[in-house]
Amino acid sequence: MSSAPQSTEPLRADYLLLRGSAGPSEPAGTLKRLWDLLPRDTIVEFKSIGRPYRRRNLDRLCSYLHLYCADDAERIEQRSDLCGVLLVPSRTRLLDADVADLGLEWGDLGGGYWRLHGGAFALLVVEIDAAAEAEDDDLLRSFGHGEARTIEARRWLSQQLGAEEIAMEMHDLEGFDEVVRKLLATLPPERVLSAYAPEQRLAGLPPEQRLAGLPPEQRLAGLPPEQRLAGLPPEQRLAGLPPEQVLLALPDEVLQALSDSYLDTLSAETRAAIRARIGR
Repeated sequence: MSSAPQSTEPLRADYLLLRGSAGPSEPAGTLKRLWDLLPRDTIVEFKSIGRPYRRRNLDRLCSYLHLYCADDAERIEQRSDLCGVLLVPSRTRLLDADVADLGLEWGDLGGGYWRLHGGAFALLVVEIDAAAEAEDDDLLRSFGHGEARTIEARRWLSQQLGAEEIAMEMHDLEGFDEVVRKLLATLPPERVLSAYAPEQRLAGLPPEQRLAGLPPEQRLAGLPPEQRLAGLPPEQRLAGLPPEQVLLALPDEVLQALSDSYLDTLSAETRAAIRARIGR
């Protein structure tokens, strides 16, 4: 008898929400309709644009619920104390197929919120795009297909990313890259680049893109003559030079073959330079 691994991925939920029994809390800042639907404990699975819902992700969420219920029987006295929430940018055919395979039924709560009936635990699905529009939630738009529309939302995101401790936590958040991309897209390029040193601005660019837009003299500035000419065939190295300068570029053995009568046709400066090289 042989054994086989039961999963290729570790079981790790995105969030575990524990609701206390203290007095009334502050109004919800985002997903405003969700909180009143939740029981004592909730496991949340978030699917982003970059890592969308895949086949049987709903089964994985259900497995989290069963394991949590089994491992904490003292806290979860009855199954209604536990709920699963799936956050997705929008419903997909894969999600619809999994819901049908599990024998669950959709119940429309409105505004992008759905309840899945027929499971062992309460299950909620939130379509981020629809909920963001229904609640006019700019922060929620950043995690879906929408764009932040207000200065306040962009300022809040900038503050979160600017705080080192919070930024480290958000970096591990599903969909973090999409949020940063959308935030940067709202800023003018010169403001984004001003935060980087020159070498960081050019890092990753191929040589031709680094030099694009520069006039020839700036591309070659700082290079010694031999590096400026490196890689060029002889005819290109001499292209554009007047005849007498081309003549001075010839090797000494060629210059020694020149007759005195030919040298007399050259300018005094060129003739003197050639005679000094060949000792004539």
